[in-house]
Amino acid sequence: MKTMLAILAAILGGCGTMQDAVTHLRVEKEIQAMSRAEVIAGIGECEAAGQRAIVLSGKRSINGQVIPVPVEVTCLPKIRW
Repeated sequence: MKTMLAILAAILGGCGTMQDAVTHLRVEKEIQAMSRAEVIAGIGECEAAGQRAIVLSGKRSINGQVIPVPVEVTCLPKIRW
C-alpha cells in the first residue's frame, strides 16, 4: 500500500513527502444524538435568520439495527433561482 501511495505521490505531486500529507479518519465510538426539541429549535433559528436548515445525521446501532439519528443542524444560505 505504501508503494502505491508513493507512486501516486510521484505522479501527482512530484515530491516524495507523501507520508507527511497522509490524513487519518477519526470515528467516534458513540454519537450524541440530538433530541427532537433541539432539532426543532435549531431549524427555527435557521429560519429566523433567513437561511435554510440542513440536518446532519449519523448512524447508531439500536437493538441490533442501524438507525440514522440527528447529530447537528447547520444553516446554509437559501438558493434563489
